[in-house]
Amino acid sequence: MLFNDEQNGVGSPLQDQQSPERSLHAVRRLRRAFLSLSRCGDAVFSPYRLTTEQYALMWAVQKNPGIRQAEITDRIFAEPNTVTAMVTLLEKRGILRRKPSPTDGRVRQLFLTTHGQTVMQRLSADWRPIRELLRKCFSGDAGLQALEVLDNVFDEMQRAREKLIGEVNADRTAETQADESMAAEASISKAAARGNAGSANESLTLPALVTRPRSKTKNGSRVQMNPS
Repeated sequence: MLFNDEQNGVGSPLQDQQSPERSLHAVRRLRRAFLSLSRCGDAVFSPYRLTTEQYALMWAVQKNPGIRQAEITDRIFAEPNTVTAMVTLLEKRGILRRKPSPTDGRVRQLFLTTHGQTVMQRLSADWRPIRELLRKCFSGDAGLQALEVLDNVFDEMQRAREKLIGEVNADRTAETQADESMAAEASISKAAARGNAGSANESLTLPALVTRPRSKTKNGSRVQMNPS
């Protein structure tokens, strides 16, 4: 069972009965295992100037010749930008090649080059001892249960992520609508203020029109009459 340090508290009876290894938080243990595996892979692949993620990409292409670049993301659980960067690098090194799909010219399919296939054979041979070690770690009923736990963690985190993204998007939509409503109200207020100002200016000019001096005609010429 995995225990949370923050929930158990330092010095609690439950924690006192557990070793530091067993009381380590689940997230930290998962991260530690993942980093250990990745660093082990990097040690195997670094002589070829490759990384564990690049090997995973090459492996996916080897198993699925002509796979679309967009599909690699789901195969190796990498971000699209990361996949694009790796494909570009491996293509420059002559390991991969991209070809337009015969049915859709906008789609790019991935293939290993002859050089890439040779490199992949060497990488697989060097990685075989680690692969066997991993199989040993997950052998037996306990290993199958551990794999089931990892699958469950993945599924639960995916659902939680989708829910959080939905909530964030809903909040952003609400904020956008509120901002638009405030902007509309401000625009209406400004228009009303301009209308009131125009009415005030018109009222100021009316007395001038009423008290303007009138003129009378005398002997064919106009005579200005001063207001009394």
